[in-house]
Amino acid sequence: MQEHPEVDVVTVGAGWTAAIIAQQLTAEGLSVVSIERGKAQWTWPDFAHNHDYLKYANRYEMMHDLSKESWTWRPNTRLPSLPMRQYGSFHPGQGLGGAGVHWTCQTWRFLPMDFRYRSHHIERYGEDKLPEGNTIQDWPVTYAELEPYYDQWEYDTGISGKAGNLNGEIIERGNIFEGPRSREFPLPPLRTTLSADLFREACEDIGHHPFVQPSSILSESYVDMSGQPRAACLYCGHCTRFGCEVDAKASPLTAHIPMALDTGRYEVRTHSTVVGIEVNDRGLATGLRYIDRHGREHFQPAARVFVTAYQLTNTRLLLLSRSDAHPNGVGNDENQVGRNYSYQIVRSPAVGVFEGRRFNTYMGNGATREIIYDFQADLFDHADLDFIGGAYISGGIGERDPVGGAEDIPMDNGNGAEGEGNGDDAADLEGEARMWGQQFKDALVHWDSHIPIGIHGESMAFEQNFCDLDPNYTDAYGLPLLRITYDFTENDRNMYRFLAQRCAEIMRAMNPTRMEVTEELGEYNIHEYQSTHNTGGCIMGSNPGNSVTNKYGQVWDTPNVFVTGAALYPQNPGANPTETLCALIYYTLDVMKRHYLNRPDELMT
Repeated sequence: MQEHPEVDVVTVGAGWTAAIIAQQLTAEGLSVVSIERGKAQWTWPDFAHNHDYLKYANRYEMMHDLSKESWTWRPNTRLPSLPMRQYGSFHPGQGLGGAGVHWTCQTWRFLPMDFRYRSHHIERYGEDKLPEGNTIQDWPVTYAELEPYYDQWEYDTGISGKAGNLNGEIIERGNIFEGPRSREFPLPPLRTTLSADLFREACEDIGHHPFVQPSSILSESYVDMSGQPRAACLYCGHCTRFGCEVDAKASPLTAHIPMALDTGRYEVRTHSTVVGIEVNDRGLATGLRYIDRHGREHFQPAARVFVTAYQLTNTRLLLLSRSDAHPNGVGNDENQVGRNYSYQIVRSPAVGVFEGRRFNTYMGNGATREIIYDFQADLFDHADLDFIGGAYISGGIGERDPVGGAEDIPMDNGNGAEGEGNGDDAADLEGEARMWGQQFKDALVHWDSHIPIGIHGESMAFEQNFCDLDPNYTDAYGLPLLRITYDFTENDRNMYRFLAQRCAEIMRAMNPTRMEVTEELGEYNIHEYQSTHNTGGCIMGSNPGNSVTNKYGQVWDTPNVFVTGAALYPQNPGANPTETLCALIYYTLDVMKRHYLNRPDELMT
């Protein structure tokens, strides 16, 4: 095994949080190495004219190589787990910049109540309102603590949007339900699609409060923290799963990684897979063990280890890192690693066809949408409802694949303008026929005339949903795969049923030629894409008995190891996770730089 010279910090991967760590700490004079399993993709010319659906959207060029490492899944402990052999429910990225290169850039702050999730609901409704078997808990950090770091990341990278709550002043056409922000967004909102405009008008007629999706895509040219100008969005329709050819998307590649490299104190080793965190007899980390592309084993010593990969990888690595000091894995002395795995409820309950209209849905980007927050979180009264939680509802679609989107088109069955579905694709013969034969051809005529209304809902933590190591399946190096035990709950199904009716009301107000409403959530399965918003497994909390880390992502039982990303979330709010995980690492590093930079083994308080 080749041993390298010791550095101050080593990170697992080179995605968003690793890039922020590298930029911030090299500026303080520290040496940082990132061990990245993927390749050294860059920006231009690598992403120039990259409109190749087959390569990026169908063959997943920027995702984990499932032939080397996958995940197994089962809906409950009574059934066997099986590995994901081809991509479905989620698409974790790899390569320089990680998923921050091919992400859709929908950018949200969490609500103040999201951070007091358990306390908020008990104070308002009583503890009996909480569903049986839940393991929800408050975050150890508040919205007010994170607000300056939300603001810093938004200005460092360039975020487009409209404030709805500016220091307590409520502003129409922004998100009036958001927590107070100290400054307006750096850039105005993106342009919206024709379908988004139709959705907005219907929502306003009903009395809802639509606003344009905030996004990490530049609506105008912008000079970010690196001092380099970046171009505004082209609305080319190739955003999700693609790198940006003009750097309009915020990415670890646009500022943070180049700035770190420019110091000469940052190194990225690509095509290298981390297989373990090494610890000494005192239970402290000594560095990372990894395998390069030629199968050779290496050891990178470091004073601090930051576990900065994707949520599933972070959880698995802690469980794999067993030693005499930590026989159950790093962070797992109290058997907390793997608990509170959560996902998200992402569906399009209502779809309408507008015959004779064209919406140019092949254009735009992943954030050229209108949103309502009227049914998000606990922003509406749940007292007489059989669930807690909510979702934002979105309308307006861009960057649509004409062929792949045909399965969503409501069929004309001659029985009226509105139909309903059961949400179970496996049992829906009409749904199976939609991607094949004459029904598919008939539907494709309307590929640019149909509009879905989507929900993006929260996922509570339950004791029956968790991650552990699979006893039967291994990766290319003979190490156990991570096993996901997860299924939708009765709370999820009740929440979805309520939200589907809200989507149907909006669609009716849009006056389609015909529409279809899927009224039931159906069964979770790992085979269809839903979102890459897996959370939990290494959650933060107030003490070692309810969490893996403290409020800074610092592992309780191994204090020179830090976990970053959505693995820290005690449960999953109804908004996309990226901005919060970036704000959290800004927060951690700020406290570290002010008080703990020269004390790597000390627990931060």
